[in-house]
Amino acid sequence: MNISTGRSTTIMLLACMIAACGGSGDAGDQYLGSSSTNGCGAGVSACSGDAETGRIGTVKLTTSGVQVTAASTNDLIATPHERGTDAKVAYGLTPFDKGLASLRVARATDGAITAVNLLLSGLGLSWDGTHERPPILETFGLARGRVQGNSGMATLAALPAANDATFWNNNPASGSGTQANYANNIYFPGEPSTGHCAESDIACIEAAKNGLHLRRGNWQSGGTTPDQVEGGRLHEDGATQAPDAIPFAGFKGYRNLWAWNYRYAHLAGWITQDTVDIVEWNGDDEHNKARRGVVAFGDPTPASTLPRSGSASYIGLAHGWYSPDGTIEPYPIAADIEISVDFAARTARIRVFNLRVDEDQNPSPQFVADSSNTLPFGIGSTLGGAITHGTATGNLGARFFGPVSNGAPAELAGAFSLRGTQSTTITGTLFGLGGFIARRATPQ
Repeated sequence: MNISTGRSTTIMLLACMIAACGGSGDAGDQYLGSSSTNGCGAGVSACSGDAETGRIGTVKLTTSGVQVTAASTNDLIATPHERGTDAKVAYGLTPFDKGLASLRVARATDGAITAVNLLLSGLGLSWDGTHERPPILETFGLARGRVQGNSGMATLAALPAANDATFWNNNPASGSGTQANYANNIYFPGEPSTGHCAESDIACIEAAKNGLHLRRGNWQSGGTTPDQVEGGRLHEDGATQAPDAIPFAGFKGYRNLWAWNYRYAHLAGWITQDTVDIVEWNGDDEHNKARRGVVAFGDPTPASTLPRSGSASYIGLAHGWYSPDGTIEPYPIAADIEISVDFAARTARIRVFNLRVDEDQNPSPQFVADSSNTLPFGIGSTLGGAITHGTATGNLGARFFGPVSNGAPAELAGAFSLRGTQSTTITGTLFGLGGFIARRATPQ
């Protein structure tokens, strides 16, 4: 099936290239990232956790993170006839409570992210129309091969030969075969692109070799701009043709990632578009589905160390997506965020302001630009609950990250989802999801 990537893919990939071009790097900063004793496995500096441990409304909790997910709207329509030809392109945005995203990152000693593993499972994607497709394991790598998981970061093995019938065992007449053998293969290697890096920025060059584009922030010198990595890859998951007979990169879909980090907290957004009900797997309604989500994760503050008195302020940024009526292809959104924490009252006041569409377009109607919600502390190092933004309502979940110093944890990050009534210009319901990352504003 020919894949049309749509607005969100184009914006993500262009943002990746544009952002990377301006990054001068900051390889002189020296501090040690998280050690392998953080419960994430060997070689992993920070991770979100691989299982859901609870919920705050629509927000899912994991061992060291919080997350929200959404699905494309058209693939949820009841019948193939109603989907029509537009089903070749997955569009729209609607809340989705299935599945889980797991993030693992590796960082250099200067804090730069050098590798990302994105694990996606249970997202309602099926190649045969009956069984869930094998878990997605995306590294945004450039080398040809087969990505395999382990207890730490993923590894890359050689692809079996095209004539290896014991591995490439699908029978298109019956759809039988080992589906896992057709997942997470990189058939079209990319060339490392380091032209966007300064010659002296070793961390940037190394990130580029991993298929990730790095831009250093100013947070290590007292600012609030986090480091940022972005990546994208066209994939062929589920294609049953021989490895060298697949017609083009992206034959079955694409994936995008953006990720920001401070010292302890991380915020990542991801998109995957996948071909489902594939004819060669005995499917009968081949079309595309899209899933997207936001994950806040990192090194959680131990709950036993949270202060019982005093206050602290945090400032940062928020990013996500918004669809004016749920069926229009989502727009990227951005905002500024201020958080005032009262440790004695066990509450946090979260103010979102300057909310804006983060591209050169002006959809109507939009979310209101400002809101404030006071949320209670939860179990462990979490906080969150129901939120309101204009006419939209939803849920937000967050965690404290990093050790307590001078009376408060160093950082905060979280995720949220919203839905609300439209203005009279468009009937229907608007949807939004996103996340935020913030640093303590007072001396640490």
